Amino acid sequence: SYERTFSLITQVVGRSGRAEKAGIAYLQTFVPEHYVIELASRQDYPAFFQEEIAMRKTLIYPPFCDLCVVGFASLIETDAQKSSQLFLNLLQDYINENNLKIPLRVLGPAQCSIGKIKNRYRYRIIIKCKNNKTFRDMMSALLISASKHKGFSNTHVYADINCDVSM
Repeated sequence: SYERTFSLITQVVGRSGRAEKAGIAYLQTFVPEHYVIELASRQDYPAFFQEEIAMRKTLIYPPFCDLCVVGFASLIETDAQKSSQLFLNLLQDYINENNLKIPLRVLGPAQCSIGKIKNRYRYRIIIKCKNNKTFRDMMSALLISASKHKGFSNTHVYADINCDVSM
């Protein structure tokens, strides 16, 4: 979201004048001292990049890892919620049974930012990982296992790697 904010403000500020005529851009915000607001208003991309890349490294976000979103959608909210927890249990069991030593950080399960679309309740698990063969094999096995498990009978389960996680 910081990238989007920086980009939009930079565009607004950049379009505020014409040729030699100076312009003024007014930004309404509760946090005018936020580094994104300050750097975008000055159109200082190099400084923004340095701040953003340092934060991404600290929080382990791309480009320092890959993100896999495992989504759960159901007409019944409790089914989506229970399926997401069941998938998390399957993930933990798979890692333990196969003695996997792959770096993972699991966030969730939690309701999606937009919790309901087309009468389907949506939950998700976000996995910070390295998108390698071991990880892809694990996800494939888990999705196949979920498709055969009765606990997922009323829930659509999907995985998306390196997608927009804001949804």
